[in-house]
Parts: sequence; C-alpha cells; structure tokens
Amino acid sequence: MHPVPVPSQPFTATPAKKLVSRSTAVRKAIHFVNLWTAGRSSGNLAMNSVPKPAPGSETSGREDFAVGDKDAVVIVDHGSRRQESNLMLNDFVEMFRAKTSYRIVEPAHMELAEPTIKDAFGKCVQQGASRVIISPYFLSPGRHWKQDIPALAAVASKEHSNIPYIVTAPLGLHELMVDIMNDRIKYCLRHVAGDVDECTVCAGTGKCRMYS
Repeated sequence: MHPVPVPSQPFTATPAKKLVSRSTAVRKAIHFVNLWTAGRSSGNLAMNSVPKPAPGSETSGREDFAVGDKDAVVIVDHGSRRQESNLMLNDFVEMFRAKTSYRIVEPAHMELAEPTIKDAFGKCVQQGASRVIISPYFLSPGRHWKQDIPALAAVASKEHSNIPYIVTAPLGLHELMVDIMNDRIKYCLRHVAGDVDECTVCAGTGKCRMYS
C-alpha cells in the first residue's frame, strides 16, 4: 500500500475552541494507515461479522464499507481521574459528529470514568444501530487496543444479541499528525511569548510555560 499524498500547505495554529471544519478536499484526504495486515491474528483486528476490503485498498465502493444511518461510531479513549480530560472527549465527539454528519456517535472511556464502552454500546443500540464501529482515540496499537478494548466490546455485544462490531485501528502513523504536532508546538511557543492565550488543552493547568 502506498502512502496517501496530502497537499503541503501552511498550518495556522488555532485555539481548540475556535477550530472550524476543514474543506471537503482535505476531509477526503484523510485515511487511516493500516498497522496490521489481514493475514495476522484475527484477534488483533478484533473484527466481528464485518467484510474486509479488497486487497491493496483500505476502502471500497461497496455499501458495507460506508457508515450508514444504522451504523454507530463509539469513540473511546483511555479515561482519566481528571474530569477536564474526560470532558475533552465529549468536545471531540461533537466536532466529529458535526464534521462527518454521522447520525449516531457516542463517547466512551475504557476505564476510570463513565460512560464505559458497554454504556456507549447500549446507547447506540437504543438509537437503532445495527452495527457498531468502535474507534480508539489512541495513538499507538498497544495492549489496550489489542486486548482490553476488544474484550470490553465483546462483552457489550453479547448483551445486545451479538450485534456486529469492529474495533478500528488507532490513530497511528498519518501525515496529518505531523501538522497537528507542529501546530501544537508553534502555538505553545506563541503562548510562552505572550502572543496568544492558553489553548483549551492547557487552559488552567499552568503547564504551558518555559522551564529552566
């Protein structure tokens, strides 16, 4: 599989609360990079009753590979004892729902906070979902992605007549992640220089400062 080309253009640092939807062209350029091949252990991919795309392609023109009105997306992060961190997932889910126009999108925390994966799964079913897409808000494919989240998803599915579900790849390696990290670096340096206020990620923490 070849890397997805992404147009190179200046990336303007913006506070999280002022983020706006990007153009349709950029949206269409966003594709996940496969971190595991289909030939490896099926447990790693945590797939259940979901067709696989044709070899050499991450997407397909078939309806099975599109998110429809009967599909639900659960965006799951680790979960934190810090409430501000948990609430940030809610903000991201709202952004995701507004940008994609998917009908059913719910937040979930793997541990330490509610709603849990089981809670979110149940809310999706209540809204009429016949398939659940669990998308980890994680950077790397570690133990939580390989074992913990699939195990929790399996339990949730069994409580709802074994409704089909999939645990997708985490964020992983993607060229747009370079822009995001560079945006954070530049914005924090501007804040330290006194040019801008704290972004909503750092707001109130006092952590965005120069140490010596």
